[in-house]
Amino acid sequence: MKRSARLVAGFDAFIRHPSRWSLLIILCAMVTATSYTWHIYELERHAHTMAILRGRLVFEMIETTRLWAAKHGGVYAPATETTPPNNWLDIPEKNIATPSGIALTRINPAYMTRQLGDLIAQERDMRIHLTSLKPINPGNAPDAWEQEMLEGFERQRSEQVSIVGSGDKANFRYMAPLEVKAPCLNCHRKQGYQLGDVRGGISVTFPASYIYNIIDAQKRGFVFIHLAVFGLFSLLTWGSLLIIRRNLLMLEATRSDLLESEKMASLGRLGAGFAHEVNTPIGVAVGAASQSLEVVGEMTRLIAQEEVTEEDLRDRLKILDETSTLALANLRRAAAMVQSFKRTAVDQSSEAERLFNLAEVIEDVKKTLNNSFKNTAIRIEVDCPVAICSFGPVGMLEQLLTNLLQNSRLHAFADGTMAGLIRIQASIYQDRIQLEFTDDGAGMDQNTLEHAFEPFYTTRRGSGGSGLGLYLVYNLVTQGLGGSIVCASQPGNGTRFTIEFPHRISGKEIS
Repeated sequence: MKRSARLVAGFDAFIRHPSRWSLLIILCAMVTATSYTWHIYELERHAHTMAILRGRLVFEMIETTRLWAAKHGGVYAPATETTPPNNWLDIPEKNIATPSGIALTRINPAYMTRQLGDLIAQERDMRIHLTSLKPINPGNAPDAWEQEMLEGFERQRSEQVSIVGSGDKANFRYMAPLEVKAPCLNCHRKQGYQLGDVRGGISVTFPASYIYNIIDAQKRGFVFIHLAVFGLFSLLTWGSLLIIRRNLLMLEATRSDLLESEKMASLGRLGAGFAHEVNTPIGVAVGAASQSLEVVGEMTRLIAQEEVTEEDLRDRLKILDETSTLALANLRRAAAMVQSFKRTAVDQSSEAERLFNLAEVIEDVKKTLNNSFKNTAIRIEVDCPVAICSFGPVGMLEQLLTNLLQNSRLHAFADGTMAGLIRIQASIYQDRIQLEFTDDGAGMDQNTLEHAFEPFYTTRRGSGGSGLGLYLVYNLVTQGLGGSIVCASQPGNGTRFTIEFPHRISGKEIS
């Protein structure tokens, strides 16, 4: 519950201060930047994968073509300027002629690879190179990068990829090993190769712009999309926060008006009860004073007579003494009630802080509510040390006690029709005043208990209940007194409110 309260308080503070909203926009910007970075990474990875697939596809097509040629012992093609006899091929019948006299030359897999490489270089932005650490043809000697890859194939027979160079001259290079297969031994057994040996590799080279063009084209799209999403989300977020803040302030103003109305209504009920209560002693005093006047008139008439007995005068003086004593006693009683009501009414109608005695405050509240409880069978017991003095908004404390007492009379004891006991216990623990307010009335079920401090929640909607009583109590404790309140209750077993608030002297907390 405390954690939820802290979360609610934090959200409330966040909504109230638009300067803090920029933190949410910054967070949104960070999320957008993270998303953009991740998408660019995925884009680069995908483009790199596509480049690898391109190199692998070319390698596999060439390797398959070579294997076909090896299985057929090579193929013959007309000898031309572009396809001269292979000077590095030492086999019988390397050159033959058709019956019509056309000169043919044997094309072995290696020569075929070079021919395909030349053709691809003419038609595509790609270079194919057959190479080996032990080349027969010096033209098949590896360059520095291929040398490193071939040496690596001796340790790990897996394809290798790199981006070599930078800027416009950067090239993507792919290379995979060529393993000796059965058809290959016809030509390569003399070199000492055995089945399964790595006898070289084929490298595939093409401009890295193939990758960069894919990335750059999509980068622009990602920039636009992320900026648009960030702008739209920021706009919607800021607008939503403005609406929430406006509604919150309107709700707060409405709540303040309702709470003020409830305070004034409570003070009005207090005044009505006081007027009814003070009417009795004043009425008695008026009656006694009236009788005293009559007695004075009788004494005046007796004295005006020629003869008057001492006994008659003594009787009249005795009556005058009794009526005067009765009038004085009731006037003093009324004065005490007025003084108590004055303290309570003035305190509850303002939020001024002053030094107060807690036992005196509780007693004043009891007196002002005497008219509400005198015709009920509800007893109010107070256990408060007379030495507890503190400094604070005593009016809020009196309003708090008034609402708790009225709430118990109304809900716990069925508007005073049930008998019961209300106990108010006060103590000081460390630097805090603790109040235990308990009654042995009807109690509350779990659902009612969970909503007890919510505004407008009441179980007496059809009987004039406003649902603001305990909500006002909660606000008086948490906001007015800077304390905390906890309620425990069970149906038929009464209710207990545990209240704590700072103990202060002259505006400073006692430590």
